[in-house]
Amino acid sequence: MIAGISVFVGVADITIADIISLDSEKLSLIMISRIPRTVALILAGVGMSISGVIMQQMTQNKFVAPTTAGTLEASKMGLLMFLILIPTAGTAMKMLFAFLFTFVASIIFLGIVRRIRHRNVVFVPIVGLMFGGIIGAISTFFAVRMNIVQDTNAWMIGDFSGVLQGRYELIYLSLPAIV
Repeated sequence: MIAGISVFVGVADITIADIISLDSEKLSLIMISRIPRTVALILAGVGMSISGVIMQQMTQNKFVAPTTAGTLEASKMGLLMFLILIPTAGTAMKMLFAFLFTFVASIIFLGIVRRIRHRNVVFVPIVGLMFGGIIGAISTFFAVRMNIVQDTNAWMIGDFSGVLQGRYELIYLSLPAIV
């Protein structure tokens, strides 16, 4: 139901009457912007929840999630390194670079967790928060030094307002994991 309401939320006013009357301008806006944005939001939410379940299963800890395992900070570092090394490349390459950094950081976190002798339920996420804090501090240091703090933070906000036809198709790469 909320996904249906999302189709009507935006700068341009669209009503059910516009859809029924087959207003070509409004239907075009719905097909190019509103429906892709809604689908991208749903897929991103489902993908995040699945990644959380995977992290919980791998660590055998119900409090571990991508936000408490340094995953978000690792993706920020991947984007930062990409913006420093290859600033003119496209969105797909930025996402691939962020994914690779995230994957490597997750492997490192799992290695750290494996070495913890007393796996207290609360201790493992605290270690993950510290790990993420270290990665975040390093990323912020280099972002400030390179004067690209806003560029890296813009990627981390999760703004779906710019999702238009031709800019959201990469989210379909998450479909195999979702299924």
